[in-house]
Amino acid sequence: MKTPKLLKIVQRFLSADQAEQYKKTKCFKEILDKLKKKERTLKHKLAQEQDPEKRQQLNKKLAIVYAQRCKGVDALRALKKKKN
Repeated sequence: MKTPKLLKIVQRFLSADQAEQYKKTKCFKEILDKLKKKERTLKHKLAQEQDPEKRQQLNKKLAIVYAQRCKGVDALRALKKKKN
């Protein structure tokens, strides 16, 4: 899946009500794993890149993916605490 599609899924999960989030937690964990792989890939590309413009672009993408993944992880943790 492309990064924008993964980010849209994260956004939908975060904006859903609590009952809906419970239903989608398993699928959402898979999405977060994919985002983590994307983050690692972007870090690797960033380390390899020499062009300053492309590095800046990769940095922006990396920051977006990282922020959304963190929001998703935090949402899952909060949901897990409420469930227990």
